[in-house]
Amino acid sequence: MEKLIINSMKKVFLEELKDLENELNQIFKKYNVKSKDELKKKIANGEIKEEQIKDDLERIEFLEENIERVMKCLREINVKSL
Repeated sequence: MEKLIINSMKKVFLEELKDLENELNQIFKKYNVKSKDELKKKIANGEIKEEQIKDDLERIEFLEENIERVMKCLREINVKSL
């Protein structure tokens, strides 16, 4: 029974991770970049004005924090399943 619960939790976390990563990639695609660092370079070079994308930058931070939380949960689940 415990294995069933662990597998179910793992599935839910993997789906959540996929959704978070998809949303993050959509934001990156919007600015034709592949990472937050590339986006920051475009801001530094003046290609994009930070004020114009403030909401997206905040969303990127939120998504990255949640991706890390979900990955931490997945690591813990993987340890428990050993």
